[in-house]
Amino acid sequence: MKTHVLPDWLRRLLLRSVGHRYYTAVVTAIAFCATVTFAFPFVAVLIPAVLLSPRRWRTLGFSCGIASGCGAAVLVEIFGFLGSELVLSRYPALVQSAAWQTASEWLQRWGLLALMVIAAGPLPQTPALLFCALAELSTPGILVAVAIGKTAKYLFLAWGTALYPARFVRYN
Repeated sequence: MKTHVLPDWLRRLLLRSVGHRYYTAVVTAIAFCATVTFAFPFVAVLIPAVLLSPRRWRTLGFSCGIASGCGAAVLVEIFGFLGSELVLSRYPALVQSAAWQTASEWLQRWGLLALMVIAAGPLPQTPALLFCALAELSTPGILVAVAIGKTAKYLFLAWGTALYPARFVRYN
């Protein structure tokens, strides 16, 4: 199993907030920020968050899925605002990547349904979101598609982590 190591500041934030009622809001805010910045995979935060508070797996999975959908909508709007020329000039290798090719093919064929599947699966969603911005797809549709896909993915991962914590302890 590939492991992701949380930065110390993020680990301390989770540990400090786990005993409070706003813990779900903290993890949800991290999900939103992780989606908007695409700085790190949010699953690396979700699994330790559920391990710290297994009873909250449902609310964590649901709220983080919705937050990821909102973050995806914001990211698409940012891509649209910056313009395709600027985005493609900053990330020229992205267009040549296998993820871009797969995402663009799926999105051309199936539209927002493909985005929902990409969001629920292991493929990186940022190339798909960039393609959606370039294709000028509906932002509310993108929000709903990503929210449904990520909610399904996060609920499944949170459930598995809460039910079988021993399998995920090394993940942290």
